[in-house]
Amino acid sequence: MADRRPRVLLATGPVGDLAPRTVAVALARGFADAADVAVIGLAEGGPALGRALAGPDGEFESLSTGWLAHGAGLVAVGGIASQPSDAPLAGSSSALGRLAGYAASRTPTGTLVVDLTGSAPACHDAGAGLLGALGAVADVPLDAGPDALARLTELDLHPVRELLADRPLVGVVPPGEETDLLLGLRGITSRRGRAALVAAPRMLAVDDALERFARAAAPELAAAPGAGAAGGLGFAVLALGGRLATGAALAAEVWGLPRALAGADLVVTACDSFDFGSRGGGVVTELARRCDEAETPLVVVASALGMSGREMRVMGVESAHPIEPASDLEPALTETGRRLAAGWLARW
Repeated sequence: MADRRPRVLLATGPVGDLAPRTVAVALARGFADAADVAVIGLAEGGPALGRALAGPDGEFESLSTGWLAHGAGLVAVGGIASQPSDAPLAGSSSALGRLAGYAASRTPTGTLVVDLTGSAPACHDAGAGLLGALGAVADVPLDAGPDALARLTELDLHPVRELLADRPLVGVVPPGEETDLLLGLRGITSRRGRAALVAAPRMLAVDDALERFARAAAPELAAAPGAGAAGGLGFAVLALGGRLATGAALAAEVWGLPRALAGADLVVTACDSFDFGSRGGGVVTELARRCDEAETPLVVVASALGMSGREMRVMGVESAHPIEPASDLEPALTETGRRLAAGWLARW
């Protein structure tokens, strides 16, 4: 018998319509009688990320075209998830740029976080539209997609840098895209074009246009890892001196996950689906990596399960359990936590 109560970290993503931290708190209630608990909300992107970054004391605001969140020392903004247009390799990022400009002007200090994940499917302009909406000046339209960039000869990013005033900038990219390239055979145009069966001459023309823009904006970053993330939006963030991160990694950083993990005997996370295809999404993947490094067991609870024990262990997950079925999700999560506590904490 240990001479202290076990310490359980509930670090979860969203489940159903519940925000990440709400899910973590509901699970924590089930553990609270038998353990010391800590809660952290994580998310890949979208409004769930905004709510996770805002935390319990921040503010989250839904906008007509996206969302805005205020947290400790940061303001975050993201657009509504969009689908690729009928014309492949043609989308502009200007709508996201207008949201970012609104956030920057409304909150002129603190880290500016721009969630690129919602706009990624429809954008294919290396962030030209985003930069234009923030004030960049060029001799061609920056909000007309990549085709207009083929005629670019002049580009001035100084107005954007003045707007941001050297404040920290973070672009949130989809999991797995942190090293994606912008140009060439392994670049975003080649990958998307081949997937959409776009003719080779068209792909070459778009790639040339993006290269022309990249060389004018930040030639030293044209081949940088991550520049091709989120339809090339990663390049725009890098060109402004920002950095790229996944949503789960950023939320973990903001809320001090490494410190909380260092003192935990068990970590529990939650997601909608945990199967071989989804692997629980970016939150579970991020936690599995960190828990493996810390040699701390990770348990997953999910509404739907489809992962074998062997697959889980290879991934770094100790076990997975279904959420108790109920019409009200929060009590179901609490009951699931209570059931897990009875089994996992019996050794203490």
